[in-house]
Amino acid sequence: MKRFSLAIISILAFSALAFAVHQEEDDEEEKSNAKPDAGGMVIEPSQGKIAEGDEITITFPRSMVSDELIDVEKQPVPFVSNPKMDGTFLWKSETEGVFTVTGLVADAHHRLTLAPGLKDANGKPFVAKDWSAEFKAPSFTITTDFKEEEELSARPQIYLTSTYTVRLADAIEHIYFQDRDSHQRLPVEIVLPGQDKTVSATEGREFSVEPRQPLPVGHTYDLVVNGLVEAKSHYALPYLYVAPAGKTVPLEIAWVGAMNHALDKPSIDIKFSDNIDPAEATPEKIHVDPPVKGMKLVAGTDDVTITGEFDLKQHYKVTVSTELKGARGYGLVSESRWGATFRPKESCLIFPSSQVFARARQELRFDFFQVNTPQVIWKLAAIPAEKLPAVTARVSEFKKDATDPVTGKPFEDPRTGFNKQFQTELLVDAFELPVVASGTTEATSADIETRREIRCTPKGRETFAGAYLLEASATLPDGRIVGNRTIVCVNDYLLTQKRTPTTVIMRVAKMSDGNPLSGVTVRAVTDENIELARATTDKDGIARFPRERLYPKIGKNAHLFIADTQNGPALQFAEGTAYSSGSDYERFTDRLHAEIVTDRNLYRPGQVVKMKGIVRDLSASGPAIPNATASVK
Repeated sequence: MKRFSLAIISILAFSALAFAVHQEEDDEEEKSNAKPDAGGMVIEPSQGKIAEGDEITITFPRSMVSDELIDVEKQPVPFVSNPKMDGTFLWKSETEGVFTVTGLVADAHHRLTLAPGLKDANGKPFVAKDWSAEFKAPSFTITTDFKEEEELSARPQIYLTSTYTVRLADAIEHIYFQDRDSHQRLPVEIVLPGQDKTVSATEGREFSVEPRQPLPVGHTYDLVVNGLVEAKSHYALPYLYVAPAGKTVPLEIAWVGAMNHALDKPSIDIKFSDNIDPAEATPEKIHVDPPVKGMKLVAGTDDVTITGEFDLKQHYKVTVSTELKGARGYGLVSESRWGATFRPKESCLIFPSSQVFARARQELRFDFFQVNTPQVIWKLAAIPAEKLPAVTARVSEFKKDATDPVTGKPFEDPRTGFNKQFQTELLVDAFELPVVASGTTEATSADIETRREIRCTPKGRETFAGAYLLEASATLPDGRIVGNRTIVCVNDYLLTQKRTPTTVIMRVAKMSDGNPLSGVTVRAVTDENIELARATTDKDGIARFPRERLYPKIGKNAHLFIADTQNGPALQFAEGTAYSSGSDYERFTDRLHAEIVTDRNLYRPGQVVKMKGIVRDLSASGPAIPNATASVK
């Protein structure tokens, strides 16, 4: 360890020891010989510690001023302090006044005695023999909540708090950043709250400091306060204050990859070790060869995405200049060159959602996309009520990362370099669910995103009703299985949830006309099929649950509401009404986007349906009203 590091540790240890000794001295301090209650006087507080901004209330045994002086500012103080204590005094009644402390001598014992020649309201001398009071001023300290950073910015702002007012000019002279190895000192400038740079104020107790110039990269720095004095008594900080700041490191590129995902446009992504300002992502700083027609650069948080009309058979070279700076203010050590080659789209089956709600009918329809897979086998299986919570809890488990059971860290997929997905199983087989319909689709290739439509009808004249699991899968040449699945909830009843601070209210109504359904049992269960509570709907179709039963402080919360209707179970999940089988995230590309909304989510027969359309021009800078010539694709 370097000598300076040892010195800092020694100083900090000495400061801690001095503080402990000082505390012990305070605890064992000799009792004061002050007499704050002598002569019938009352002072509150009567002793102890005092700080700037505190108030001292003093009460005399007889009238000291006339009514005209009550609440009049700038009155003479009826006592004196040694050493001097600054403040303002205000009479609140003929016998009582309040002194507001504005200035103290750091770490001093302030002794109060009556002012010489003090007279009462009648002009008679007021004497309280041996009256005095004593207060202890706090020590002069500097503190910060700033924590040492592994990756320090070029111009970090460190917020400091002082127990006493200091002159900012003195702070600039006695506060500096210091290189932990070379001991080089780097000057600071002061930033006050609400200000951007050096300010015109001359004094303060709370302020920030930042380096006057960017800190050189590749060094470890400390913030040092050395010899700073408080403004009024010029009492010096009794110790060297050192706050570890952190290490400055250059910008790095983690990886560059050519992305060719299903239902998305090809792109080249660059992952950095720091956040990137969109203004930094320019063709001059990020160059692609050969040139890409219509190329655009979009900065996310710590990545930059390159889009354009890529030739998927072409190998591209990406060069990132040292001029590109991260949010911490540092660039690359040297120019970085990478290669990017597009590969075929990953084999996948894309479902619209992990839950689908449909009305009871004789034909069930479901659409999905198939990309680069062999023949797909799909199965529609009924889910018995007792297995429903367990199945719903596992529907989306494939979205999790596969983790090491010992360390808990995710495994890396050697094919992609990213985290490996959790290896799930086909749930229709795992739960031995009764299959009510099945079928196949042909193989697809050449990156074609083929839309498939499933149409199935139940046996005989029955209709679909209740909960089903639709699961599709395909076996790849290397033995891996790709697939997807969704819960299909088929029923003619609608469950609506409302919560109050004490009650969870569930309303069951017919989907066809919105009329309530009475006498229906509604159960609330956890994801392990443990029933927390049940209730029966009244004439208004409402079932009520105590909120603490469904959301206990200890134990699992409600996962699913099941209404046992005559046509099978009607479902609603406890959290939210929308569930996605994949990420809703999509990178911004300049385009027009339209949304069509209705004035309500449920209509009765014969009612007029009103719709409204909203169109916005979407870009990385946010949505905007499109121009009159734009067209929606």
